Amino acid sequence: MKKIITLISILIGSTTYSQTLKEYVEIAKTNNSNLKVKKANYQLAKEKVNEVGTYQNTNINLGVFVLTPETRVGSQLFKVGINQQLPWFGEFDAEKNVVRTLAEVKQYDIELSERDLIFQVKKAYYEIYKQLAITQILKDNKLILKTYENMALAALSNNRATMSDVLRIRVQKNELHSEMFQNINSIEVLSKNFNKLLQRKNRGINVVDSLNVLDIMMFNQNIDKHPSIAKINEMEKVYKAQEKLIDLYKKPKISVGLDYIMVDGYSNTNPLQNGKDILMPQISIGIPIFNKKYKSQHRQIKIQQEMLEDEVENQKNNLSIALDKAQLELDNAILTVVAAEKNKTEIQRAINVDLKAYETGILNYDKILRLQLQKIRFQLMEIEATKKAFLAKAKMEYLTN
Repeated sequence: MKKIITLISILIGSTTYSQTLKEYVEIAKTNNSNLKVKKANYQLAKEKVNEVGTYQNTNINLGVFVLTPETRVGSQLFKVGINQQLPWFGEFDAEKNVVRTLAEVKQYDIELSERDLIFQVKKAYYEIYKQLAITQILKDNKLILKTYENMALAALSNNRATMSDVLRIRVQKNELHSEMFQNINSIEVLSKNFNKLLQRKNRGINVVDSLNVLDIMMFNQNIDKHPSIAKINEMEKVYKAQEKLIDLYKKPKISVGLDYIMVDGYSNTNPLQNGKDILMPQISIGIPIFNKKYKSQHRQIKIQQEMLEDEVENQKNNLSIALDKAQLELDNAILTVVAAEKNKTEIQRAINVDLKAYETGILNYDKILRLQLQKIRFQLMEIEATKKAFLAKAKMEYLTN
């Protein structure tokens, strides 16, 4: 009884929380912690732009002469110096541009994670739909077998049926009963997992009554705008920005500074400018004559740029293969649904003919039981194929939209 109540609550859902698949997707996107982490990483990468493009530390030094050197105007007591290295023109902007382009690459990580999440939500939703539909099929057929059982029991008293007919029907009815409750257990687990996927507390899940494969609309199957390809193309901007920055790093490094030396004057003599302190401006230039680091970095970037084209082609090829597979699964699923519907109709006609004959003769219970079980098989086949069709459509949307 508890399981039946659980099933009913899942079928009906909660009036307050009745949502469509599209709304479930939005809930998952809002609550998903992995997406939140990806977005936080993107914001963190953007914030790093403010970290770069700043002057290096200003060097300040102080020295005391242990042995005071004598000058014409007195003894040198101590020396204070300050030095600052200056960036080459445009170096700060280039550094910021590198970090900025690297941050933009992380946007595609968000989109890829979002697409994967959407597909997982749809996959879980269609699995629940399938199990609910199967449970309803088993329930309906169990009632039909109950009717056949009553007919066989009535005919048994008139010697128009045997006890063997009654028992065979009961065995199949019990089998359907067992399968139905196994399905209810599966639905309960699937619904809990669905709510976990949405990262919310357990709530009733509203699932559509039926899905029609003929409602699946065909769309433009263009994989060129997939974020995995856009991410690779975005790396070209990163490499160009890094190349420009390396060119600036190769420029001479200019440093400016100022030294101050305090001089103690003579007390016994008074030469011209006696005790006058020393003030000495400085400028230095660092030239990377023997530094091979930048040449190596340039070569590395060139190799990475050459790899990009192959990476794009490889990714397009993988996406194309996956798309063709999904298209094949969709086509085959639709064909299976159409065939199952036709076979269901034909078997029902055969059952109706036998039931019509029952009014005037003896019903072949073994035959009608076989027909009913065959009809169930095609009903289940139709539901499974319907799920596969919509799952294939979701996969194609993941690869193209």
